Amino acid sequence: MGISKIKSTQNSGDYQSKFDGSTMYTSEVELEDGSVGVVSAKTIDRWSVGDEVEYTLTATNHGNKLKLTRPNADFSGGNSTSTSNSVDRYHDKDAKRQSLIMNQWAIRLAMEWEMNLAPPDKVNVRQAILLAQKLKAHALDLENADTSVREVVLEEAPY
Repeated sequence: MGISKIKSTQNSGDYQSKFDGSTMYTSEVELEDGSVGVVSAKTIDRWSVGDEVEYTLTATNHGNKLKLTRPNADFSGGNSTSTSNSVDRYHDKDAKRQSLIMNQWAIRLAMEWEMNLAPPDKVNVRQAILLAQKLKAHALDLENADTSVREVVLEEAPY
């Protein structure tokens, strides 16, 4: 296993996955350290020139096969101060997707909680977002969540 950057990439076709029937795209990739091989991905633009990758090179009867991953993808779901899409910090599409799923889950649960506490016209969205942030943080690090018995008040509701 090594780490290098992609020096060049050339699309070389596509095929149907025997596992789930999805279209897989193949590219011949050359890394800056001289390694060359074929990579398969679910999207045609998964890998680009300049991407830093961790890789495994396997020699097969059909040539060299490269397995690429991003070496330092952020899976923590940490806070972002960006006013644009808060998952821009993810380089890995699976981590981005997982973060979006966690956000949706936490917001849905927090809104249900708020709707049970107040009539719909008095729901405190700010309170729900604060609760969603706490729910997501606890879900991502459940082993270290504070489970001591005490009442937690995020903010006084105006109703």
